[in-house]
Amino acid sequence: MKQRQEMLAHYRACFGELCARPEHRPIEPYTRPRRLSFAEPESSTARQVPARLILALTSAYALLADWQESRDPSLAGLGSWQRYLALPRRTPAEKLMAEIFRILRVFRAAAIQQNGAIEIRDDGLIRASCTYNRCALSLLITQTGLELLTACVACYLESFDQPYSDAYEELLLGQYYADIVAEIRSFADDDRVLFQFRQKTWFNRHVRLDCDNPRLQLEEDSHYRIDLGKYGENAARHPIDFYISLDDRLYIVPVEALKAGRIAVAELPRWLARTDGGTRLPDAFRLRFAHEKNVVGLPMT
Repeated sequence: MKQRQEMLAHYRACFGELCARPEHRPIEPYTRPRRLSFAEPESSTARQVPARLILALTSAYALLADWQESRDPSLAGLGSWQRYLALPRRTPAEKLMAEIFRILRVFRAAAIQQNGAIEIRDDGLIRASCTYNRCALSLLITQTGLELLTACVACYLESFDQPYSDAYEELLLGQYYADIVAEIRSFADDDRVLFQFRQKTWFNRHVRLDCDNPRLQLEEDSHYRIDLGKYGENAARHPIDFYISLDDRLYIVPVEALKAGRIAVAELPRWLARTDGGTRLPDAFRLRFAHEKNVVGLPMT
């Protein structure tokens, strides 16, 4: 049994992206949750934060910092807190990622500072803490929250090579940030209070359904109506992205942006896809829109 567990652990380490599984996050609908009992760890190392996760988070910090430096070389000479204060905040995405950088900064300091500590408490929460520049840094968070931090950085850096609009990325990153903050139990750094954002709408970041043939109808010259069919009754269950080709342009509109199946004509440009030419998507999207070409007159098999 132990050999099988080790084999599966290595399997997931190598092919994790292809092994999607449900995301488990705690929820507390009542003020006094029941405390479950758990078996004792098999060894002293079983209660340690996985080194792979610590490396992933410190690497996420480095990747994000390097990206920010590439856009503004003057950041290279600043300390981590001065860097955070100097980060650009011109767009919603930049504001969100500045706070993600701030959270990662605390974890990275705890990982590399001589007086830093990263430990799993008896209640399952992970505490990362240290003293840096005479300031007490502390982060109390779930393991899921730490994993979401790494995923959020990857999602942000990948977005520059994706055709999705800034408005789409704002919804996606906003949902990541809201979920990360929900996993944080306490936070302390030089300013002590994380910045809170008003979430425009809930966005399903877990799964997206691609629709390349939506039926579009112009109503009163002010709104487009999209025929949602049988899938439009529940946007949470069917989080559809509509790929709309209109006037030699491509728009990627998430169902969360619709109101009763409609979108204002003036709002449509916010969802204009970033493509090299016209309505052409990157070749990597070919596998996501796999359709067998119908040949007229060919008998069905």
